[in-house]
Amino acid sequence: MHHKRYMYPYQRSCIYQPIYSPPYLKMLHCEYIYILEIQPSFFNINYLEVIMDSIYQQAKVRKFAEKTDKSFNNIITGFKSHQTFFDAMMQSMLPFYNSNPERTGDAAEPLQFYPYFYESSQLTFQALRLLTQTISARSSEVRDFYPVSNHLYIHQQIKYWISAHGMDASIYQRELLMLFDELAAERSVISYKLLPDAQGNHYTVDEICQADELTLDEYRLKVLHEMNHLTAFISEHEYFKELYIRLPLQIATEQTRSLMESGVNLEEIAAARQVKLHTIEDHIIEMVIKDYEIDYTTFVAEDEIAAVRNLYSTYQFQRLKPYYQESGIDSYFKIKLALCLTMKGVKK
Repeated sequence: MHHKRYMYPYQRSCIYQPIYSPPYLKMLHCEYIYILEIQPSFFNINYLEVIMDSIYQQAKVRKFAEKTDKSFNNIITGFKSHQTFFDAMMQSMLPFYNSNPERTGDAAEPLQFYPYFYESSQLTFQALRLLTQTISARSSEVRDFYPVSNHLYIHQQIKYWISAHGMDASIYQRELLMLFDELAAERSVISYKLLPDAQGNHYTVDEICQADELTLDEYRLKVLHEMNHLTAFISEHEYFKELYIRLPLQIATEQTRSLMESGVNLEEIAAARQVKLHTIEDHIIEMVIKDYEIDYTTFVAEDEIAAVRNLYSTYQFQRLKPYYQESGIDSYFKIKLALCLTMKGVKK
């Protein structure tokens, strides 16, 4: 593979730029390098010096004091239980669920994250990478290429996206740049360097760390942080939203969801499956946490959600009892559901 060599102004060493990059990908690289050179305030250059540390530190600083180490480890190792999902949501730790980070010291200051699962952000970003490669191949007239992801569901999402939007490279260029402009408005950006060309070439981790003067732990946290924010933007983006990949529901929860879509109520589902009602209610909580669309007003009224939201500023989430005592809501299920809906709108 032949490469062109470019000397970027913000670093001392050379980075390889693959020759197969389509024009819009070159523009993306050049535009952001240019902005970084002439408008350092736009990228908040001091960002890394102030609050960058490691994934483990960012997860650990969110752990509630009364939660056990076992509960914390269940979250970061991806233990599949409804209690673990709920604990992760309430402690703003969905971005670290099943991240399996290396253990490091204590964090000084937490970053802000949107409530999206770690794996969901990873898969959504991989979908964006594969789509970029696919559009690159079309615009570069490269017929055969090895995809950057072999994940079957990601391939299905790309096919679905293409059927909805087509493969106009000029439109994709514009929307891709606007997406990263939105990301760059909040923080310095490196994840665009992981976007591949038609042949799957992109910057290596070593090249990015050298260029941006990052340790490996800092790089991993920064990429996780950017992927989390990109997932939030993509999930609401009219052009890219089909790339958003939710985590699959557990089998029992998926069965409950199918029955709900057939018009069966929760009591009937519990009776038919010979389980307690609170088990089915836990399935509803899982659907909300994993961002599946349901008519939640069937289970909790808007004024009840508002009551819990008002109490959240006082109690955050330590125990359910204060909400039960002060909200006037007589159902712990409603309170948990309202808390999850409240947390979906909180970036922490």
